[in-house]
Parts: sequence; structure tokens; C-alpha cells
Amino acid sequence: MRVSVDGTDVELPQARTLGEVLEGIAPTIDPVRLVTEVEVDGAPADATDDAQLAGWRLTGAETIRIGTETPLEFARTRRAQLASHLRTIAELLVASARGLQAGETQAANTVLAEASRDLKLVLELDRNLAVLDGEAPGCTAIAETVERIGERLTDAERGRRWTEVAQLLSEELIPAIRATAPA
Repeated sequence: MRVSVDGTDVELPQARTLGEVLEGIAPTIDPVRLVTEVEVDGAPADATDDAQLAGWRLTGAETIRIGTETPLEFARTRRAQLASHLRTIAELLVASARGLQAGETQAANTVLAEASRDLKLVLELDRNLAVLDGEAPGCTAIAETVERIGERLTDAERGRRWTEVAQLLSEELIPAIRATAPA
């Protein structure tokens, strides 16, 4: 088995599971660094999922790559990725608004639910990154727009006023997202 941490090979006693590998390398990782990436033969693993790590059986022939970052590096890397996620969310919302206007409500609502879930995660990540790196959140305008139109959007959805939902998305939320994450 070949194990590398941040590109440096590490010698470990034989491990039967990926969890044992991470336990074995823990003393070699600077305590101010976070494990942010784990791959086994190119397949990603979630370093925070203890059950998955304990259940991931190893044969001994694997190549395991572990990446770490300081909290500040972690925050900078994730902040750099936010714009791409926001652009994807904006495109999902555009597709949903078009579908609602075209009368394709079931498909449009499925896309809207996915975009809403993703946007919630991005906004939460943005707030957490601000705590981690001490910088201002980058998605404040989006969060304020969601707060401002949220009740109207929910009411329109409950009332099945799909044209109004599409209008709120197209005229309020999508522009706020695009202003925060221009192409």
C-alpha cells in the first residue's frame, strides 16, 4: 500500500480499513491542518464519515492520497469555488422559471427544489467561511434577496401561481445571484 500526505509518502503499518489508515497518519499531520481530501486509487472518500472509513476494506495494493489544508487555505479554496456553484444554481433557476412559464410545473418544481437546496448549502457555506477566515460573507446580497422575497415566493408556490414564482425568480433572485457571481 502506498500512502501519501500532501504529496509526501508516509510509511504505515499494514491497515485493514481506510479508517485505520487515517488513524495511523493522524500523528504525522500538523494539528493546525484539516484533512480535506482522501482518495483511494482515485476514488474519493469522505474523511468525516467514520462509518464509511471503517467499512472501506483495503487489500494492501491501494494508492491512498490524503490532502490537508490550513483553515485559511480551506476557506480560500472554498470561496474560489462559490462563484462556479452560484452560476450553476442561476442556470437551474433560469430553467425552472422557463418551465413554470411553459406550464411544465412538475419538472420545473423538481429543478427549483434542487436549486433551492443547493443555494441553501452555498449560503450556509459562505456564512461558515466568514467565521473561519474573518472576511465578510460574499453572498450577502443573495441572502438579503432570499429574505426579502422568501415569503412571497412561498405564498405563490402554495397558491400555485407559477407565473408569479417565475417572475420572482427571474426578476429578483437570478439577478442577485448573477451580480454576485458574474460569468
